[in-house]
Amino acid sequence: MAGWVLFTLLGMALLGCGAAPPPEPGEALTYTLDAQTQELLEQLNQSDAANRKPQFGRRVVGLFIPGAFLPFEPFVLGLATESPAPTVLLLDAPWVHRYAGTHWLYELEETGVFTAKKLVPVVAEAFSVKRFGAFGGGGKELMAAPNSIKGNILFFRHDLLTRHGKSPPRNWDELVAICRDILPREKSLKYGLIFHATNFINDFYPIFWGFGGRVYDEEGNIVFFQPNMLAKAEAALAMICSMQGTLAPGPAALKDFEAPESLRQAFLRGEALFMINWNTRLHDLKEMLNRPEWRRTAAIANMDQIGVAPIPSQTGQSKRFSNIGSFGWGVNRFAITRYGIMEDAKQFINMVVNDRIQVLAAENSGQIPSLQTALSQVRNPEVLRVFDTIFSYPGVVLQPRPKSRRFNNTLEKYLLTALSGRSAADAAIKAAAQELKQHISLD
Repeated sequence: MAGWVLFTLLGMALLGCGAAPPPEPGEALTYTLDAQTQELLEQLNQSDAANRKPQFGRRVVGLFIPGAFLPFEPFVLGLATESPAPTVLLLDAPWVHRYAGTHWLYELEETGVFTAKKLVPVVAEAFSVKRFGAFGGGGKELMAAPNSIKGNILFFRHDLLTRHGKSPPRNWDELVAICRDILPREKSLKYGLIFHATNFINDFYPIFWGFGGRVYDEEGNIVFFQPNMLAKAEAALAMICSMQGTLAPGPAALKDFEAPESLRQAFLRGEALFMINWNTRLHDLKEMLNRPEWRRTAAIANMDQIGVAPIPSQTGQSKRFSNIGSFGWGVNRFAITRYGIMEDAKQFINMVVNDRIQVLAAENSGQIPSLQTALSQVRNPEVLRVFDTIFSYPGVVLQPRPKSRRFNNTLEKYLLTALSGRSAADAAIKAAAQELKQHISLD
């Protein structure tokens, strides 16, 4: 709540508008100005779109959001009190589902702001939300327009799998078998699989989903507490814990993977056969290999030695999953008080979600475009490899983690007790469920 009060109006005009007097309340189109948006606007300034900016009928003003406030979801107070500001918001995918579920966001396609057909299907689906009651007939509506496709994937040593005649694993049994076969033969390897020791919840969800687990059903009802779902969570966590100490970092070694970049560094040093990480880390690995210090010390000499694949699922499960890390632009329902504002919101979103920006981000930063037309123009081989191998694959589902921050934080707390060896996997899941049931509404 405090975060909303501390918003600072920068009074800046988008893309170089002059220093005109501040607009009257309700006259400006306001947008969330955080680090993500600032990066996007820098990309826009580099693109041809900067010379084709729409002629807004009024000023556009950024609402500054300090990064320290974002974990507290500062939009909640404003939207819950029907504040008309900000008009457009750049939101993490789970927030889109949360705010759409409380009817705080406008449907983009139904209102003519943005069409889902422009988007790559896998990411359009991730930003579409079922609408019920007076707000819809149960069908899905696009509620935000994403800037890119980002999700976690499986990295692997392509050179080593090829040397030993192995294909990328489709399920966890295959991954474990590959590790047990290759690790004794490749003495430089310390681990079969490495994963995040901090924010492990992001790595855990695709594993849990791949075991058939769900937190909510299609109607948005919580099903996690059902015995079969708890059993799936226990099985997913137990599988990871069973690898610790032999194929994955044990409790004492987890601290080695707490620092930023520690996973990437260990992978480049040749310590791990497999790694779970965000798809954008492929570009980061390429950048690291171009640094003189890594050219001297890396066990990996070129990008051909690195392979990518979907995160495995449980044997017998047909789908594999990725936890979406993309952000998307949504429209505040309470900001639309007259036609002109909606038209400005439409122009703004179509300006910041455009081909030129996304192609530049793909070529310079390794981001996968969300727009089909932008993706068709990309030449970056790493971007195309990730998309073709993972996000264009029919059996891969890109979906957001649960929309409740309390649920995620509580579950992660107990997952870490199991990874640190302080409890068994089944005990950790049972303890998490017991605490979560005390907050059954889950925000």
